Parts: sequence; C-alpha cells; structure tokens
Amino acid sequence: MKKNLLAKGMIVGAVVGGALTLLDRDTRMSVKGKLKNVNQKTTFFMTHPSDFVSEVRNQYETVSRTMLDGFDTAIALISKFEKTVEQIEEKRNIN
Repeated sequence: MKKNLLAKGMIVGAVVGGALTLLDRDTRMSVKGKLKNVNQKTTFFMTHPSDFVSEVRNQYETVSRTMLDGFDTAIALISKFEKTVEQIEEKRNIN
C-alpha cells in the first residue's frame, strides 16, 4: 500500500510542479512553441512516413558513430593507464 502512495505522491508532485512552472509567461511561451514544433513534425511524419524512417536511421547512425568514438577513446585511455601502471610496477621492481 505504501508503494502506491509513494508513486501517487510523486506523480501528483510532478503534475503540481509542472503546473506551477507554467505560471511564468516565458516558460508558457517556450512550452507552447515546443508543442507547436512537435505538432508540425508529427503531422509531417504522419504524411511522409518514409522521411520518418530516414530520419530515425540517420539519428541512429549518428548516435552509433558517437558511441563508437567514445568507446575507442575510452579503450585508448585504459590502454595508456595500463602502460603507466606497468611502468610504475617495473620501476618498483628495479628499486
């Protein structure tokens, strides 16, 4: 029962907090503009599904490339770190 109250409380808090932020005119205008943009894109993609598929494919490729670059960088850093640790261990063994 308590879990349900926690979840409900979090949802109510998020709704109330969101509603309170809309009291600010700049926030309302920003949300309104973003909703119009989403509406326009949704309408366009509903009438042009092939463009939607192409856009999703392009975004997927971009994210994949970015992640692969990040993985390559992480692997290179780990390799450098391992070499540094090996050098330190060798110096300790020499002394």
